[in-house]
Amino acid sequence: MSKSFPLLKLPRLALDEILLTMRPFELIQFSLTSSKLRIILKYLLRTRVNLKYKLEVSTDNEPKITMIGPDYTFFDCRFTSDKLRSEKTEYLENIGGKADRIWMYSKNVTIDWMRLFQIVMELFNFERHNIYFFPETFPDQNKSIIDFIGSQLTSVHYCGFHGKILANQDVEYFLKNIKVPKYLELKCTLSDNFRLKLTNNLERICISDGNWLNYNQLIQLKAFELKIKGSKITNREMNAFLISWMQSECHQDLVYIGIPVNDTETVNAIFDLPHERIDNDVIREGRTVRNTIIRMRGGIDIKRNDGATGTIYFRMDGDQLMFNMIVFECIV
Repeated sequence: MSKSFPLLKLPRLALDEILLTMRPFELIQFSLTSSKLRIILKYLLRTRVNLKYKLEVSTDNEPKITMIGPDYTFFDCRFTSDKLRSEKTEYLENIGGKADRIWMYSKNVTIDWMRLFQIVMELFNFERHNIYFFPETFPDQNKSIIDFIGSQLTSVHYCGFHGKILANQDVEYFLKNIKVPKYLELKCTLSDNFRLKLTNNLERICISDGNWLNYNQLIQLKAFELKIKGSKITNREMNAFLISWMQSECHQDLVYIGIPVNDTETVNAIFDLPHERIDNDVIREGRTVRNTIIRMRGGIDIKRNDGATGTIYFRMDGDQLMFNMIVFECIV
């Protein structure tokens, strides 16, 4: 075309239809061309009920912003200080959906990552926010990065901490300033004096290296589901935990717990309490405190003083023997 096309002069309905054919990255670039267009896009994208996205942000070596659409398509933008990787693009298609992935060159990847974060938060409507935080990537900037995330999001559905450096201060500061009501995952190194302070009951907590977790902290964890690996909780402490649970002294909202135990020869220490072994041929259905129906085969039952049933079973997870318990409010 020899002349520019007067897009903004189109009737609003026609303009909306054109804009809705664009992929997220095209919409973001388009929004930067004029303030008027950004207002139009913001209204269009945030008022369409069927245009809710899931947002995932990561502070890994190549900080990224990922948007997952309702039709399982996703846009993934990664910032790199390597010019050879800049402007690299990938277009992927599989059974789950389609994906656009691009690498953008930046002299300051955290600053440009923050700018894109602000733009997508302004334009799009998100029904879920996931944060993948890597304390060792930008250790000198962690506090400012957390402050920035908190300025954009007061609450996130999922937060995962990943890395090998000691992360006590970063985890504590993040959880003090940003709410994580759904899912917390700790795949990082924490010292023995770390204390996980939670004010609300989470849906799920996963701890990959729980060597810092002692019995008193286990009692105080607040979640419907707990999965812990690498714990130094002893079998006798598990026995004390179960007795406390049976007396309704802790974890009355618990639906599931998985935690490593010592070798099978000392497992009997756990069951020094009233219990019933269920034949493996017996299949039961139970309703949890969250009104979910779960089917169970066999297991070892213990009873809480309010009538709830905890069904215990053991499984190997790699080289660890895992104690698992599912709690039923009632058998149906």
